Amino acid sequence: MRSLSPQDSPLAPSVAEGEERPDLPAAMMNAAFDGIIALDEHGVVRSISAEAASLFGYAPGDVVGRDFGMLTPEANQRHHDYLGRGTPSIRRQIEGLRKDGSVFSVELVVSEVACDGERLFIALIHDLSSRRRFEQGVEELQANRLELIENMATGLAHELKQPLTAIGAYLNFARRHLNEKDLSIEKVEEMLVNAEAQVFRVAEIMDNLRQFIARGETSKAPQNLNAVIRSACEFTDALAKEHHVQTAIDLEASPDTVVINKVQIQQVVVNLKRNAVEAMQNCERREMRVSTRLIEGNFIRADVTDTGPGLPEEIKDRLFEQFTTTKPHGLGVGLSISRSIIEAHNGKIWAEPNPGGGTIFSFVLPLEGR
Repeated sequence: MRSLSPQDSPLAPSVAEGEERPDLPAAMMNAAFDGIIALDEHGVVRSISAEAASLFGYAPGDVVGRDFGMLTPEANQRHHDYLGRGTPSIRRQIEGLRKDGSVFSVELVVSEVACDGERLFIALIHDLSSRRRFEQGVEELQANRLELIENMATGLAHELKQPLTAIGAYLNFARRHLNEKDLSIEKVEEMLVNAEAQVFRVAEIMDNLRQFIARGETSKAPQNLNAVIRSACEFTDALAKEHHVQTAIDLEASPDTVVINKVQIQQVVVNLKRNAVEAMQNCERREMRVSTRLIEGNFIRADVTDTGPGLPEEIKDRLFEQFTTTKPHGLGVGLSISRSIIEAHNGKIWAEPNPGGGTIFSFVLPLEGR
């Protein structure tokens, strides 16, 4: 069968005028799909809509009369076999080949029609690039969520270790007192009350994680920051005493109402205090001060000051990055988690040298309604 030139094709656009011939209605040429192509039984393009040609980067006259294979690397003998044996309908996803050599996903629907005694095949073309981008975006979101859950699991192990260790210490104190001949019921009761508080803290951490996974966010409510910090300090009192650290609490900032997730801010304070205690393990002078004060711009600032050796120069600039740590067996997640929490509360966290020796870890949060 003779391959028709663009001018000869009964379904082709007029090359001279750039308009479609009346043999194939414009409504059909602009149907639901992104473009339409008419092929003969040999796979030669007899007509192509301007939209379809543009999709592949061509003008219609560049395609008419040429083999369909120029538009898809998959248009091999298999396509010719389909057409040759008169397959009534084909629906496939293939790769389209643009004029510039780029490849993109295409849905191809081919049906046979009769036209002036000839067997022609109408190929409807649908560009799947946007769908592929959407699917790729979904895959990336899923991968990011898996990475987030993995990081959260690492962080959770880090956070739960603190109250669980405290529970063990309080129960051990209680057991030792119970074994003493001069039994102090009040002391045992105090230890059990402290252990119970840590159990509740574990439950709060788990509930906080559940909220995050379920809704992608954590609940926030107005809280007195001084009270939140004071309760967090109580969680680490036993650790500080164990390491002979003298702790001064100066929580006098007023007003101190902030809109926060209480458990998360407690986690930040516990992280900072624990880091301070561990930093001073080998220091002769072991003093820690936890304080709050108001600063300009309607913010409240909290400081945790230690008299440790200070921060190594090599990690100062990346101190709050994940997996950065100065501890021999540290995971390097505590400070990165703390930064994420504070920034999620529209605040800022940083570290600076203590003029008296050591380090000051600080964070600021906006006051409610300010």
